[in-house]
Amino acid sequence: MEENQKNEESKVRREEYPMCANHPVMKTMFVGVLIFLGAFCAFYVVADWHFKTMMQPRFMPSPRRIEHMMQKDMRAMDRALAKERKFAQKAGEIIHLEQSGDVYKIIIDLRAFDNNVNNVQVTANGNILTINGRSIYKSRRNEQISEFQQNYMFGENVKLKDLTKETDGNYYIITIPIEENE
Repeated sequence: MEENQKNEESKVRREEYPMCANHPVMKTMFVGVLIFLGAFCAFYVVADWHFKTMMQPRFMPSPRRIEHMMQKDMRAMDRALAKERKFAQKAGEIIHLEQSGDVYKIIIDLRAFDNNVNNVQVTANGNILTINGRSIYKSRRNEQISEFQQNYMFGENVKLKDLTKETDGNYYIITIPIEENE
């Protein structure tokens, strides 16, 4: 009789434990799932704290500050565009084309190109005359390179092969003869 009671007690005790207690694979899977859930919850809490901290008003610029930054950017853009307009306006002052009698004269102001004739290249291709100029301005912090190109298209009566180049002070003068039509 005592033996029957012991068997019943051992059966009862065996049923009290969870099902995975006696299976090592189930135990490992259950522990892995718990570790994954714990890591996910920890990451979620830290990420949530971080985003809540970043979205606090002390980290976000005020609307007044945002407007100030936008105005500052607009002023910088206006200054850059004004410089560009000024350079484009000066470009018209750098090269002058004149027709006098039987020649075209192209007068180039060399001051825009560091008073160096080597910074200006004049090439003729068919009836198109191309003038390229380049100047380099160096300061302590940076180097600014300005390049300029102007094309002129002439009629068939112009002899681009016979053009002459000469320097007169700060000016580079290109003379192109015009053929007289009879």
